[in-house]
Amino acid sequence: MSHISNATGYGFAAGYFLADDENCIRETMTIAQNHAQAVTRNGRTIVPMGAIIPTNDQYAVGILYEDVDVTEGAHEGSVVVAGTIYLDKLPKAAESAAKSAMTRIVQITSSPTVVRPEYYERDALAAITVASAEGSASGKTAITVSGYTPESYESYVYKAQASTAPAVAFGDDLSAWSAWDGSSDITATDGHKITVASVDSTGHALAAGSATVDSKA
Repeated sequence: MSHISNATGYGFAAGYFLADDENCIRETMTIAQNHAQAVTRNGRTIVPMGAIIPTNDQYAVGILYEDVDVTEGAHEGSVVVAGTIYLDKLPKAAESAAKSAMTRIVQITSSPTVVRPEYYERDALAAITVASAEGSASGKTAITVSGYTPESYESYVYKAQASTAPAVAFGDDLSAWSAWDGSSDITATDGHKITVASVDSTGHALAAGSATVDSKA
């Protein structure tokens, strides 16, 4: 059984590097706290998914299936010892000696070209401060946002509903929400709850905030 951090982030599913996630063999091994590929994330020491175990050299036996938190010391983790992997999806390039040592793992140099959502670069939903005031016409509200600076590839979307503000988690697909240019009045019912989110180019949530609608009578 493997153990992962509850705050490692990056949005990648376990075994992201596998070319065939059904036909592989995994074994539970002890992951060293001082592993050469260990990183610090959110104050925790993590050996990342895709790290070569135990070392990136002639002693390599497999690839770590998912992030393992070793902050408190060495911990067990799930290691792929047989299967097919994409080498370019590993967090650090495999050394020639390591590739030769992992005789049960078929190693494909390059993965298929795909568009990767920008939200993979983040690990938590950022907060937007949302305020609502009467708009310029009946049934309109003027929304302002602050406290968050979006990247160039981000855009705003919104959703309003009667009783509770629409909930958003980091990475949620909000492509069905209404687009907003960041300044125009929005048609919404007075007293309803509205959530404004900033999304990446694929519509996945990076930041969000909510307010009670103040709409002009």
